[in-house]
Formats: sequence, C-alpha cells, structure tokens
Amino acid sequence: MVLVDIGDRAALETARALFASTTAITVEMDLDEHDRLIALVLGLSHALNIAFFSALAASGVEPDRLKAVSSTTFSAQLAIAEGVAAENPQLYFEIQSLNEHNGTALTALDEAVHSLLAAVRSGDETAFVALMQRGREYLHAPSE
Repeated sequence: MVLVDIGDRAALETARALFASTTAITVEMDLDEHDRLIALVLGLSHALNIAFFSALAASGVEPDRLKAVSSTTFSAQLAIAEGVAAENPQLYFEIQSLNEHNGTALTALDEAVHSLLAAVRSGDETAFVALMQRGREYLHAPSE
C-alpha cells in the first residue's frame, strides 16, 4: 500500500492505521516520487506489453500458431500481454498520458529498443552483451 504524504500527517497516519492489522506492506512517499515510480511500475510495463502485442498483431502470425512453438519466456510474456490487452484502454491511456513522468519512461524504452536494434543489425556482439550485462547488474545488484 502506497501512502502519499500530501502535507497532512494526521491523515497519513489514519490511513496507515487502517492497514496496521493486515499483512499489507506500506510504503510512504511524496507525490512526485509516487508519480516517478508509477511511470515505471505501471506506465513502462503497460507500454512494453502494448508494444509487444502490437508487434505480434502486425506480424500476421496467428496467436495459436505462436503458442504451438512457444518458449517458457514467450508464454510468460504472452500471458502478461493478454492481461494488458483485456484491460480498459481509456484507463491505460490516462495512465500513459496524465503522468508527467511517463514521457521519460517511454523515451527510455524507445532508446533501449533502438540500442538493441542497433546492436543486432550491426552484428555488434559486444554492445549486445553490454546490454545484457547492464540488466544483470541492475536486477541483481545487492540491496542497500
């Protein structure tokens, strides 16, 4: 449960108390941090899946044909994309368009895809490995 501090400490503590007897984990932050993080947590993950199913739809290959040769990674990604595709598109548009930090997240996605594309098209194994290594270091970095 994200608790956003908007300047009324008593209200924040009242909200925290509502979940004190539950197993909910509360995380406190200010509104700007909330929006920056949600741009990544919701905006980026939604955008990635919208791009994924859009690329699949443009491929002209039927979903059942892809499922017939699916890998573990593809099956997992497809399941997530199917869930996103079933959601309310107007709500997802609002998530993308109303958060001022989403532009930064979408630009980072665009740059990452272009870096991947450039490495693959040019046959630059070193650049490709560097992308993979950066991800490994980021995702497996020790917590502070």
